[in-house]
Amino acid sequence: MQYVVLKGHQGGYQLTLKQNAAFSAIIDELKTLFKKLSQEQINGEKAAVGFNIDTQNRLLSVTEKQQVQALIEQYPQFQVERITADVISKTTAQTLKEQENIHLNRMVIRSGQEVKISGDVLFIGTVHPGGILRATGSIYSIGRIEGIVHAGFPASNTAIVVGDLSRASQVRIADSVDILADSKQKFTPRSVTYINDLHLLDYGELDQLKTIRPKLYNQIGEA
Repeated sequence: MQYVVLKGHQGGYQLTLKQNAAFSAIIDELKTLFKKLSQEQINGEKAAVGFNIDTQNRLLSVTEKQQVQALIEQYPQFQVERITADVISKTTAQTLKEQENIHLNRMVIRSGQEVKISGDVLFIGTVHPGGILRATGSIYSIGRIEGIVHAGFPASNTAIVVGDLSRASQVRIADSVDILADSKQKFTPRSVTYINDLHLLDYGELDQLKTIRPKLYNQIGEA
């Protein structure tokens, strides 16, 4: 039975490792395959090539990936371009699920404290001066913000902050920061803070959300 399927493409090879095969059998077949390909490379004097490896519905462990990598590295003219699968780990799936949910948070974040949340957050607590609330997604606040709010952490420019930031010291989205202590910006509970097309922090109202973030508007419906 063939456990490894090899297909050539421009500049390299596509390797498919059959998901129902024992990993030891796959390794044995790869050894034979690489030895043969290496000899063909020498005889043909071809340039170095890379391998894209597809493991189908099998997730290779770190050790198994290292075994494949070490096997290919025995041949200087070969290299692994990437290893992909049609499935993801439970940890990754859980992380993605958390990022899609809106988390309710009623914490009191005191000076010196930093709270990080995965996904979007509906915040109904208090951020005291010197405290930091971070979220990988958007922050919808109906609480009291006197410290720092950081949406889109660390690099999501599409995140927004909704709520009254009139008492906040800073607002951040991704790597953009606005110091609000001396700002003349007027905030209300319906204020929206976002990154505009010029990649600068900007402000609007919920009534403008359809224009500011059309995709987000379609997800949550009328504001």
